[in-house]
Amino acid sequence: MESKKRLDLIFSALADSRRRDMLEQLSEGKKSVGELAALFDLSLGAISKHVAQLENANMIYKTKQGRTVYCHMNAAIWQEVSAYISMQASFWHNRLNELEDFIVNRKK
Repeated sequence: MESKKRLDLIFSALADSRRRDMLEQLSEGKKSVGELAALFDLSLGAISKHVAQLENANMIYKTKQGRTVYCHMNAAIWQEVSAYISMQASFWHNRLNELEDFIVNRKK
């Protein structure tokens, strides 16, 4: 059950293109909240809401150096996402093979 809730949080976070763009930027290395706000032309309040949603989904984590808060990509979470997508791809691949067999055998 916990895994389902975590996947809901992850896919909800990925539903917004700005958050996906933020993750793309963070895949290149850590960025401060201010840097992210400037990159996306958003206020600190708006970027903080996006950061909070990504952090809540465990897709990023924050560190603080002095007065600056940095966001980092959590690469480990992508293993869970990848496993879920692989499972779904395998399921649908098998279902399509069954459909193909059904269609071929029906024509005989």
